Amino acid sequence: MGKTLYILATFIMPFFMTVTSLSCKRDVTRVRDGVRDYVSREDISPSLRILLLDRVKKASLAVDGRYQILGSLSNVIDQGMRLGKTTVSVKEGYIYIGNKRYYNSELRIKNLEDSGVGVDNIRYRGEIRILQQIDDKLSVIEEIEIENFVAGVLGCEMPNAWEDNALRSQAVAIRTYVENQRKAKGNKSYHIDRSELAYKGMIGETAKSRKMVQDTADIVMAYKGEIFSAFFHSTCGGHTEDVNLVFGKDRLPPLAGVKCGYCNNTKYFSWNVNIAKSSIMQKLKNANIRVSNIISVKAINPGPGNHGSEVEIIETNGMERMNANRFRLLVGPNSLYSTAFTAKNNGSSIKFSGKGWGHGVGLCQYGAQGMAKKGYNWRDILEYYYPKSELRRLN
Repeated sequence: MGKTLYILATFIMPFFMTVTSLSCKRDVTRVRDGVRDYVSREDISPSLRILLLDRVKKASLAVDGRYQILGSLSNVIDQGMRLGKTTVSVKEGYIYIGNKRYYNSELRIKNLEDSGVGVDNIRYRGEIRILQQIDDKLSVIEEIEIENFVAGVLGCEMPNAWEDNALRSQAVAIRTYVENQRKAKGNKSYHIDRSELAYKGMIGETAKSRKMVQDTADIVMAYKGEIFSAFFHSTCGGHTEDVNLVFGKDRLPPLAGVKCGYCNNTKYFSWNVNIAKSSIMQKLKNANIRVSNIISVKAINPGPGNHGSEVEIIETNGMERMNANRFRLLVGPNSLYSTAFTAKNNGSSIKFSGKGWGHGVGLCQYGAQGMAKKGYNWRDILEYYYPKSELRRLN
C-alpha cells in the first residue's frame, strides 16, 4: 500500500493535476455582465494588418517626432527626430525614402511618440510597413492594435453626435467583422483592405469613439461559437438582406435579413437618380465588361430586402448579366445607392428609383440610430439585426 501511494503521489497525481489544469483552462467559461468569454487572450493576437496602398509607384511619408526605421528582422537601421514629408519609392531593389536608399525588401516605420505616421497625408497610429513589389512598385501596410483600429473606423462609420447605444452597437459589429477577417486571413500579409471599411487612420478617433470602444471592449458576436462576418451598411430601406444573395456566402441566421422599421424617415430610405448611359458603359468598360447602346437595366432575383442579387443589362448586341452588388460598386456606390431598385430608360440616361444605401446586409446604421432614439440599448440593437447571435468576450 505504501509503495502504491508513493507511485500515485510521485507520478500519477502531478500528471492528473496538469491535465486538469489544462482542461479547466480551455473548458471553463466565465460569464461577466451577461457576456460569455470566447477565448483566452493568449490564443489570439491583438494586432491587425491593414492594406493601405497596393502596388503603387510611390507614396508620401511623414513623421512628427522621434522615429525609427527597422528592417524585416526588426533591426534598427535608421532613426531621427522628425521626418518631413518625403517620397517613398522603389528602384532596382532599393527602397528610397527621399534621397536615402535601403537595400531591404521591407522597411518598418515606427513613431516613438503618439503622433502617428503620415502616409499620403493621412496619419496612422500603427507601425507602417513598406514592402517591395515587382516592377518597382510598393505596398504599404499598417500594423495596429485592434481596439485602436475599431475606434478609428467607428469615427468614420457613424457621426460622433449619434446616440451612444447606436455607436456601441456599431463598435461591436466592427470588432466582430475584423476578428472574423483576422482569423480567416491568418498569416497572410494583411487581414483587411482599407477600402472594405470607412477608415482614415487617426482622423476617425475622437474622445467619444474611444469611449464607445472602451464600453464594449473585447466584445464580439458569434453564432454557434464561431465569430462571423458582421456586415453593416448605411440604410436598408425597410428590410435587411440575405448575405447569400448579396455576396454568395453560405446562409447564416444572423445575416438572413430582418424587417426594419427604424430607418424610414431617413434621407436614403427612398430615392431617385438619373445616371448617363455613357457613364455606365465607360465604368463597365474599365472593368472589361463591354456593353453598347443600353436598352434596359433590371435588378433580378431579389432577396427578402428586395435587393437584386443580379443585374440584367439588355443592349443592342444582346444581354449582360452580373452580380448586382458588383454592378453597383462599378457604377459608383455614391451614385447608385443600392440594388433595391427599378430602372427606366430615359433616352440618354437610366432613371433608377430605389430604397436604401449600401449592400443591405447586417446592421442598418440609420436603423440602429432609430432604435437607440427609442430607448433600445446596444445589446437589443445587435440582437435585432443579428438574430440568433450571442455576445462573447475576447480576454
